[in-house]
Amino acid sequence: MVFVGDKKYACETCIKGHRSSSCKHTDRPLFEIKRKGRPVTQCEHCRALRKTRQIHVKCVCESKDAADGPSLPRKVC
Repeated sequence: MVFVGDKKYACETCIKGHRSSSCKHTDRPLFEIKRKGRPVTQCEHCRALRKTRQIHVKCVCESKDAADGPSLPRKVC
């Protein structure tokens, strides 16, 4: 696996053959190796609320203006 900064890369052949961790092919086109699992969809503020207050809501912080800052999201059922 080729490291560029903190991201991991491997060639297409090694990815398809499930050998991305042992890829040393720097002469081929490289693709970023994504993390396992589902991607994070909530911001840090909403994730903290979920852990501390057991509030499970859809994150709407990114859709608001940055000047307003994060506020308590409304409850979505």
